[in-house]
Amino acid sequence: MRLRNLPLVLTVVLSSCALFQKPAPQEDTSIRFPNFHEHFATTLGEQGKPYELDGVTLRALTIAANDFIPPKGRDRQCWEKQESHRYRVIRQGDIIFVRISTDPAACDHKVLVLDAGAMYAISAEGRILRRLFDGEPENLSPASHDAGEQESQGIPVPDSQVGTTSAETAPDLPASWFDGGTPDAG
Repeated sequence: MRLRNLPLVLTVVLSSCALFQKPAPQEDTSIRFPNFHEHFATTLGEQGKPYELDGVTLRALTIAANDFIPPKGRDRQCWEKQESHRYRVIRQGDIIFVRISTDPAACDHKVLVLDAGAMYAISAEGRILRRLFDGEPENLSPASHDAGEQESQGIPVPDSQVGTTSAETAPDLPASWFDGGTPDAG
């Protein structure tokens, strides 16, 4: 191959990579997640008891687990493994809801990770309809608010009260802790 064709070949090869990328799932913000802790869950994996899980639910659970923590071949920290998490599943019609949260017992209670879970809504066909990570607000769609309903903007505070507190300051604390970082006048 001649050197002058190299830019053309590189352009074709690199642009073809973009053609094969998986598109990000379109989130349906109208989907509302159920309360996963409203009812007691049946724990699977108890010794000596048979359990049955249909293939659609298993696929949804696998899709959610692999999206949340993709399987990797290298060594990982305890909390970076799928088996170090708990999974709750609720099926409502053609939507399977999956709640993933950390399992402190899996890492011998040595790691406490906050906001480290997610909720998934997955169609019976195996498509992620909605994903919500812990700490994200569930209602992201401005269209979901009623036209007449106005969001609360809080209570206005006069400028003279900004940075103040109604509580008395402790007399044994240095005054410099309450000066807001202003240089001493004296």
